[in-house]
Amino acid sequence: MTARTLDVAVVQIGELTEDIADNLSRLVAAVDSAATGGGSESGGAEGGRAGSAPDLVVLPELITTPYFCTSHDTDRTSWAQTIPGDATARLGALARERRCAIAFGTYERTADGTTHNSVVLIDSAGEIVDWRTPGGGHMPAYRKLSLPASKVSGVDIDEKYHFAPGPSPATAELHGIRIGCVICYDRTFPEYWAVARALGAEVMLAVVSSLGSREDLFLAELQTRALESQTWVIAANRAGPETLNGATVDYFGLSCVIAPDGEIVARAPAHRSGETLRVTIDLDRVAQVRAALPLRRDRRADVVSLFADLTAGICR
Repeated sequence: MTARTLDVAVVQIGELTEDIADNLSRLVAAVDSAATGGGSESGGAEGGRAGSAPDLVVLPELITTPYFCTSHDTDRTSWAQTIPGDATARLGALARERRCAIAFGTYERTADGTTHNSVVLIDSAGEIVDWRTPGGGHMPAYRKLSLPASKVSGVDIDEKYHFAPGPSPATAELHGIRIGCVICYDRTFPEYWAVARALGAEVMLAVVSSLGSREDLFLAELQTRALESQTWVIAANRAGPETLNGATVDYFGLSCVIAPDGEIVARAPAHRSGETLRVTIDLDRVAQVRAALPLRRDRRADVVSLFADLTAGICR
């Protein structure tokens, strides 16, 4: 029987500026380098296929712009892009040329003017892949569900001011593989991972721009989520210092690939932009882990329903 694999390149990039056109050119160059074997290979136990493009390149959250959600003082809505738009056109052309899929975080504006913190998936033919919700709906991007409004290591973050939340967890199909997604803060909510698994996800993308004290538990949290959902986790985080609105914030990187039993297969250095991980993941390992530790069988549906009922009551 032929092994089911997915060859993945994770591009850890940051240090973006207010020159949006230049940012996009940098992203295109970084993806092209990853697709043609450039960049560093911090690949851990399972390196990518030498001499060929990866099946999928993954980029961090909101990576077509600097991370701008630390201020209300400047209107950044002109940075938002439609889907399709300039970013999907440029990266779609590259995906088609290099015959590799690309997932990237972007500032999305819908036809009615609503803005979202989103992840777009483009297939190897350069086409935008639909994300399907549990109710049968579809979207051109995964849209972040939980929007933080908090202080992290002295940095004020308010995404509720800039974005509308997405409707629900969602999954997409790529190379016959069901893929789920979380964006940054979403990773902290186990129920989002559980729904994606229930929808058939074998791989979860964690697309991140994270900073400060969240570094201390970043890898451990993703290892735990991988073990709970028994999915492969492919995490791309922004890295390095970035100056906007007169303030400099240092994003901690640590992009990684984690197996469905929680093993860290590959990790990038902390706080360093311009790193690429190249890993071939074994999708058969998902079934093996689930058979050895049947968490889905032993999950108490009545307790899950009780939690939902109690949470609904509290929210009222």
